[in-house]
Amino acid sequence: MEKQAGRLIQTANAALGYVSEFALNYGLTFLGAVALLVIGIIAAKMLERWVRNTLSKVFSFDATLTSFLSVLARYTVLALSSVAALTQLGVPTASIIAALGAIGLAVGLALQGTLQNIAAGVMLLILRPFEVDEHVLANGISGTVSTLGLFATELKTDDGLIVFAPNSTLWNAAITNHSRNKARRVELEIDVGNDLSPEQVQKGLLRILAAEKSILKKPQAETLFSAIDGGAPHLTLRFWARSEGWQKSRSALTEAINKGFGKKGVSVSIPG
Repeated sequence: MEKQAGRLIQTANAALGYVSEFALNYGLTFLGAVALLVIGIIAAKMLERWVRNTLSKVFSFDATLTSFLSVLARYTVLALSSVAALTQLGVPTASIIAALGAIGLAVGLALQGTLQNIAAGVMLLILRPFEVDEHVLANGISGTVSTLGLFATELKTDDGLIVFAPNSTLWNAAITNHSRNKARRVELEIDVGNDLSPEQVQKGLLRILAAEKSILKKPQAETLFSAIDGGAPHLTLRFWARSEGWQKSRSALTEAINKGFGKKGVSVSIPG
């Protein structure tokens, strides 16, 4: 019994010695790795907060883009601090980085369409071909922009439907912004008929334009001789209206022209 107790004591002393030696040799290394990781977490949160405040308050960035960039900055610092902590522990990080790169490549290939939408969303947020509440036409989709996200853009069509368009489809298409300019030129085709001369119709049109309040005075409206169809002359009336409500202005002017000329053979049509 005494011999067994002695052996146990020797084994315990040896184990304690190994633990003490390990703690002396690797304790500071482990504490250094933990310190690097804690510092990285704190720095990541501070950097995220600083990027968000700077972009939103100083540069007035879009809220979606600001959130994306601030989170990206945070995870970048976390990744760097994790690699630094593993290096401090003596872990060969080269193989880990290579494995993470391979995993990232596989994930990127699997989510290729999603990543394209994210990249397109970032470009749309930076270059600003359209903003929320603007009316646009892109890739055959016409509507007012409701929200612009990193993956898709929500539009409300003129007939009240909601359309979610992937950002990549919008980015790769020609975008017509109907709201960016405050004024828009509108055209009407005027069939003069045989009762009045083109000059008389032109003077009458200018009087009606001057009386119509929804029509902008500058740039000035113009009437152009456009074509002759079977001996009946045609005029093209071009005028400018506010982009918001230009269709109502066109309708009001059409009604005013029809009333102004009465039954004198003058008719109005809307091009294409």
